[in-house]
Amino acid sequence: MGRPKRLYPLGKYRLRTPKVIEKDKTYPVELEYTWNRQVIRKSTNVFVKVADWNQKGNQGRGEIRASHSNEYKRLNQLLINRVDRIDAQLAEYNEKHPCQITAEIINGFLADKPLTRKDQGKDFVEFTMARLESDYSRNRIGRSRYMNGKCCMNVFTTFLRATKQGTYEIDKIYVGDISPELIDSYIEWRREIKQNGDETINHALTPIQKACAYAAELGMIEPTINARIQDMRIVTKPSLSADEDEVFDGKSLSEEQMNALLQYYRNCKEPRRKEFLEMFFFAFHACGLRIVDVMTLQWGHVNLEKKELRKIMVKTTKRHIIPLSEPALKILRKWREKRVGCRFVFDLVKDDLDIDDAEALYRARNTATKCINQSIVVAGEQIGLPFNLSMHVARHSFAVLALNKGLSMSVVSRLLGHGSTDITEKVYAHFLPETLSSELNKLSGDLTKLEIF
Repeated sequence: MGRPKRLYPLGKYRLRTPKVIEKDKTYPVELEYTWNRQVIRKSTNVFVKVADWNQKGNQGRGEIRASHSNEYKRLNQLLINRVDRIDAQLAEYNEKHPCQITAEIINGFLADKPLTRKDQGKDFVEFTMARLESDYSRNRIGRSRYMNGKCCMNVFTTFLRATKQGTYEIDKIYVGDISPELIDSYIEWRREIKQNGDETINHALTPIQKACAYAAELGMIEPTINARIQDMRIVTKPSLSADEDEVFDGKSLSEEQMNALLQYYRNCKEPRRKEFLEMFFFAFHACGLRIVDVMTLQWGHVNLEKKELRKIMVKTTKRHIIPLSEPALKILRKWREKRVGCRFVFDLVKDDLDIDDAEALYRARNTATKCINQSIVVAGEQIGLPFNLSMHVARHSFAVLALNKGLSMSVVSRLLGHGSTDITEKVYAHFLPETLSSELNKLSGDLTKLEIF
């Protein structure tokens, strides 16, 4: 198992000699400490010849031989007293501040100027993770951003280990030791070793930069250092307009799976999960409505008599008209009874939400997505889906089933609210039937069979 690592170093004396030694010349005796593979030295005012120095003396800590002069005993005692004093100070410091000794601290004691760490010896990765958990528990970030942050910090730990840039352990670094040079090295490592693109690297820097900003507020790192770290990436404002449809991972429900989910809904004993499934089915029947538009759907957008939904889509900022099938109308009527006098159709956000506030809308979307997906994923597991059920699966399921039932690409594109048919073709080309034809009424006999009530 080996010997356990010491919690603080012990000093020893060495004679500082050049490569070519002159036997009649005296050389300085230096006090030396080794900590985390770093050697810290401090010269003394004692000079002796090589022949008068015994490195193995004083239990390997070094001593002056008697051949030096009559003063050898007094000089040795001075040396012993000094190293014993500094060793004792390091032991006391470690007892008061466990695991906080660094080369800077040792240098301080050697210069008779003991230092106290501003960061109180906090580990940077642990500090960052605590910040992430705090943001997640207060719904300031969603589960995906929280999990991505954890993953990024695991990679950062790997970087420290691989490049041996840890300060007190090979893969650990104190908050106060974070520097722009280290972050620059991390960026290059991710680009060269991990083969990451700039966008991925920017995402990886997000939890680090947030932790540095918080550390600067607490006085753990210098404001100038934090400012330089904040400038090491292009910070883009969180946006709801990123094209989430451009990549299709194959997660969609077949008719059999949709019927199985419907049966689960009918037998579900969990009221809130049942409501979330109603939102899922509504998104499906409302031509694959995105979750952010389900969340922000207002009664003013719905015309039950004309059986249509008119709404400016959050993602495209364009007005979209969606024909509502009977199952979608039944869900709306049920929620109208439950939400009398409320602004929004579904109870996913507060009625005072400012839709024009991008930051508030972004946080609300993350929170709603997290709540719904965490609940309905259980339903997916119960019916044996080979993937995690999520609200966005409703959108993909509508598109795939619509194409397989013969709707034209242009019609499906318009119903999904895509900017052009090219996007629809790019995402769902794999599911195109050999013969494409006609209109939405071809679905009426099939999709409306998926009744909820």
